[in-house]
Amino acid sequence: MKRISAPVLDEEPERGSLNKGFADYRTEALFFADETAKNDLPGQEFFECRFVNVTFEGDMNGCLFADCVFERCDFSNCDFRESVFRRCEFRVCRMTGTDFSECRFQDVSMDGCESSYANYAVSKWKNALWKDMSLSETVFMTCAFENLEILNCRLVNADFNDTKLKGLDFSSSDISGIVLSLEKVRGAIMSSEQALACTRLLGIIVKD
Repeated sequence: MKRISAPVLDEEPERGSLNKGFADYRTEALFFADETAKNDLPGQEFFECRFVNVTFEGDMNGCLFADCVFERCDFSNCDFRESVFRRCEFRVCRMTGTDFSECRFQDVSMDGCESSYANYAVSKWKNALWKDMSLSETVFMTCAFENLEILNCRLVNADFNDTKLKGLDFSSSDISGIVLSLEKVRGAIMSSEQALACTRLLGIIVKD
């Protein structure tokens, strides 16, 4: 797998607050921690920022995050539609029911995150890692993946309809009940048990 570019952060970022408002749409080198962000911040741009134990409740539609780290943050049911994430890390975050539809993810790692029931429809991914994640009942319809590594994830009943799966390695993950398109599954990597289960999901009758 191609190496993922890590975030580049200021070593001594200034402390900031997402609830105080911003003078303009560009925010750089700030550290946000232990707060609930209630403000709507659509279109806000964050560069070299660190978020620790932050709960997002406002509208974050169309935001840009570059060289950012999120640790133990809660994005549950928040609207991040059409946002862009570049060189970002998500560590043990909660994203249950979050709307990430039409987002772009490049050089992004998600480790130990809970993202069940989230919506990633029509999102684009390039150079990304999902590790030890819960992605059950999550929607990945009409997505585009380039160089995505999937390690030990739970993808029960995840919906990959109309999404090309070529090069995606599901073999270490639980994909029970996965929804996929017959014409898009070519090139996916699965264990023998997973492949057999998928043939049955596609309506193929397997004779012993």
